[in-house]
Order: sequence, then C-alpha cells, then structure tokens
Amino acid sequence: MSILSRPSIRGFIAKAPQELETKNGDPYVKVRFGQDRKHREPDGTFTDLGKTYDTMVAYDDNVQRIMDNFVPGDRFVAQGHVRTFSKGDYGPESEVFVVTGIGHDSAYTRYDVDRSARRTPVEQAPERAAAQQAPAFESPERSRQSASAPALGL
Repeated sequence: MSILSRPSIRGFIAKAPQELETKNGDPYVKVRFGQDRKHREPDGTFTDLGKTYDTMVAYDDNVQRIMDNFVPGDRFVAQGHVRTFSKGDYGPESEVFVVTGIGHDSAYTRYDVDRSARRTPVEQAPERAAAQQAPAFESPERSRQSASAPALGL
C-alpha cells in the first residue's frame, strides 16, 4: 500500500480571517496569507527573494478552527488543493488554496500538547452549561492560577 500524500503549504496569516457565506448560505472563511521566498545557493547559503501573498479558503469544520485559532502573524501548515477559477467571462484566471486541514507550524509556534483522553459530548454538557452561567469577570489572582498550563488541541 502506498503512502497517502496531499499538496500542502506553509506560510503566515497576513490579514485577519474573514467569515463569509457561499451562494447556498454555507459558511466559509477567506484568508490572505504570505510565504517567505528563498533560493538556496550552491555554497549552502540562502538568498531572500521577498514575500508573496495569496488567498486560501476553508469550509466545514475548518471555518471555526481558523476563526478561533489564527490571527495575523501566526505561522501555519495546511493541506488541501489548488482551485483555479476565472473572474467573469474575460477576466484573468486566479488561484486559491482550498484547505482541508490546518494547524500551527511547530517550527515557529510554542505550545503544550494535552494528551489526556477526550471526553464525549455527553460528558462535556454539564461543564458547558456551568461555563455559560459563570460570571463574565474573573479575579486576576484566579486567572494567574489557571494560566499556568496552556494547551492547544487540534
């Protein structure tokens, strides 16, 4: 059996993600991203070729994942595919990268991994209900205690 592979991109979020709707009313997110371009020289050094900027879009579960977890400047790795389309009858062709999976680039992003067992939605329900009824303000002392162990789940 061969290894399953898909096209991917690495880059940084250039502008805040925009949540939009398709013609059918389904949500999608549009993100302007940048990539640093470098050329490797024969002596092993790199020449900086500047930055290029492109657009990526995401649908389904990735919409909320991007809106909740990515801000301008964040480095990411995404898998998906390139979609080519024309802008009207006589317009030039354009490309967007359609994201099917995305996460922060671990080469640039520091985070802690939470390997505890995931709870089922039924187990999470009482905690969510309590969180919705909790007061909006937390004392600074309590916030410092809970901020000692950040986690990122993908």
